[in-house]
Amino acid sequence: MEDRPAYPPISAYAIIGDSRANALVSLDGSVDWLCLPDFDSPSLFGRLLDWRRGGHFRIAPAVPYKASRRYLGETNILETTFRTAEGVVTLTDFMPALTEVQKRRALQPLRALLRIVEGCAGCVPMRLEYAPRPVYGTGGLQLRQQTSHQVTALRGRHATHLMCEVPVRTASDRTTAAFEVSAGRRLRFALTYAQGEPAVLISDRYVDETLEQSLAFWRDWAGRIRYDGPYRDEVVRSALTLKLLSYAPSGAIIAAATTSLPEVIGGERNWDYRFCWIRDAAFTAKAFLAIGLEPEADAFVSWLMHATHETAPRLDPLYTLHGNARVPERELSHFEGYWGSRPVRVGNAASAQAQFDVYGELVDAFHRWARVAGGRIANDEASFIRGIAGHVTRHWREPDNGIWEQRLPPQHYTQSKVMAWDALTHAAAMVEEGRMHGDAQRWRREARAVRELVLREGYSHELRSFTQTLGGDRLDASLLMLPLVGFVPANDPRMLATIDRIGERLTRDGFVQRYDAPDGLTGGEGAFVVCNFWLAAALARAGRTAEARATFERTLVAQNDVGLMAEEYDPRTGIALGNVPQALSHIGLVTAATEIARAEGVAIPHEDALHRDEAV
Repeated sequence: MEDRPAYPPISAYAIIGDSRANALVSLDGSVDWLCLPDFDSPSLFGRLLDWRRGGHFRIAPAVPYKASRRYLGETNILETTFRTAEGVVTLTDFMPALTEVQKRRALQPLRALLRIVEGCAGCVPMRLEYAPRPVYGTGGLQLRQQTSHQVTALRGRHATHLMCEVPVRTASDRTTAAFEVSAGRRLRFALTYAQGEPAVLISDRYVDETLEQSLAFWRDWAGRIRYDGPYRDEVVRSALTLKLLSYAPSGAIIAAATTSLPEVIGGERNWDYRFCWIRDAAFTAKAFLAIGLEPEADAFVSWLMHATHETAPRLDPLYTLHGNARVPERELSHFEGYWGSRPVRVGNAASAQAQFDVYGELVDAFHRWARVAGGRIANDEASFIRGIAGHVTRHWREPDNGIWEQRLPPQHYTQSKVMAWDALTHAAAMVEEGRMHGDAQRWRREARAVRELVLREGYSHELRSFTQTLGGDRLDASLLMLPLVGFVPANDPRMLATIDRIGERLTRDGFVQRYDAPDGLTGGEGAFVVCNFWLAAALARAGRTAEARATFERTLVAQNDVGLMAEEYDPRTGIALGNVPQALSHIGLVTAATEIARAEGVAIPHEDALHRDEAV
C-alpha cells in the first residue's frame, strides 16, 4: 500500500477520540497516531513520526481513488469517501462516546477504535494493513492470528484485539487483507484494547449500536452550545475539537494531541504537547463559559484543585493528566521524526520553567467561573486563591521565562507582569464581591505598583508600542492580550499604536509572527495561528469590527478541510506546522468570534458575568 508519501501533510489528518485517547486518521484512511490507553501514553501507531518503525492501521481502495471527508454533522465521527473508477465506498471512523448510563448497561472494552466500510456504488477492491508497533515502535510484539477474522497483539499486560468481517492473513509483524465492497455491503472492523484485564470482544451489532449512540452523544453535547453569533459553524467545530482534548476522568485539558510535529520542517522546534498547560486550560475554560459549556469549566476547576495541591501556591506551567508536576523530557533517538525533523521528544522540560503569566490566566478564569456559578466559593478554593495572590505579591518583581517558554535566561516580560496584575485584581475583586475573605487592599496596592511599572517601562514612545520586555525595543504578539484582560482599553492610544505596530512589523503575508527577537533556538518557524485570532479580538475590542472580521476570515485558511488547525501555519507555502490539533488555535478562534459578536451587539452566554467591570 505504498501509494502515499512517507509523510502526508499535517493538514491531511483528522482527529477522532473518546476524551481519553485520540487517533489521527489521514485522508488516505490510515490511522497514523494512536496512544493507549491515554493521551500521553506511548504510541501503538506512530507512523506520523517514523513511517517505517512507527506502525499504522490503514483501510483504503486497492485501486486509484480520489478522497474527500467530513465529520457527520456536529459530531466527532469521521466519514471518508473514496471515489474510484470501479465505484464509491465510505469509511466511517470513530471511538465510542457513550453516556455513563450506556456504559453501565453492557460490558465495555477499555478503549476501542471502530471502522465501518460501506459500498455506495459499483464494486471497489479494498486492502487492509494493520501494523501495530507499541511503545513508540520499540516494544516486543507478539502478533497472533486467533481465527481467520481475529488477531491479537500482545506486549506484557497490554493487548489489542482486531476483529474483522473479512478474512485476514498475519505475517510476523503485520496483518493484511484483500476484499471487495459492493453497493449496499457493510463491513465492520473493531480494534479493542485491554490492560491487564480480560479482553472484551465485541459483536457487529455492538459496532452498529455504538455508532448510533456516539452520534447521539456528540449531537446532544454540541446542542448544549449556546452561541448564535458570527462564525457559529467554526465555533462549534472548535468546541468539539477542544472536547476531544479534554481528559474526561480528571478534567485536564491537553495542549495538543501529538508530540514533536515540527514548527519548521527539519528543525529542532519539536515539542510534546500532550499535557495540561495551566495557561491553555484556563483559556479553554473561559472559552467554554463564553459559549455556555459550564460543566467543562467545572471539570477543569476540579482538576486544578487536585493537580496543584503539591506545588501550590507555586504553579508549574504544565502538569500531567493526573496532576504530576514534573514531566522529564527525553528524546526518541530511533524515530527519524516527521520528514526527518529531529529530535523527537517525549515529555517537556518547560515543566521546570517559571512562567508568571499562568497565575493571571488561572485566577482570571477562576473568577469568571465563580461569577457564572454565583455565590461564595468553597473554603479550599478560597485558600487556594489567597495562596496564589500571596505568591504573586512576593514574586512578581522577579524575571521569568514568559508565555513562549523561550529557552533563554529569565527576563522581565511585559506580558508576564500584566498577568501578575490580572491575578491580583481578580483575587481582590473576589473578596470585594463577597465570594471569599482575603487582603484585597494589599492586593490592589500591589496591582497598582505592577501597572505603574508596566506603563512606565513596558511602553516605548520611540517604538510607539508596548514592548516584549520592560525597557526593551522588541515587539511581541502576546501584547495583543492586554485589552482582552482589561489592563488598558483597546481604544487607548498606546494600545491602538501597539496593534498597528504589530500589524506593520510582525505580520508576514497576512499572518502574525510571535515576536521579532532571538529565542535561543536555531531555524525559523511558521506563524503562530492564535496570534492572528488575538489580533482579531483586539481589533473587535477597539471597535474596528471590519478589520477584525477581515483578520478572522484570513486566518481561516489555516484550517484543513474538516476545520482543524495546527499550532502554526506557513502562509507562503500554505502548509500547517506544529502539533495538531492545537488547543490554543481553536481557543483563539472561539475568543475572537465571541469578541466580534459582542462588538456587533450579539449577546453571548454569561456576558454580564464574564465581562462586567472589564478592568475589575
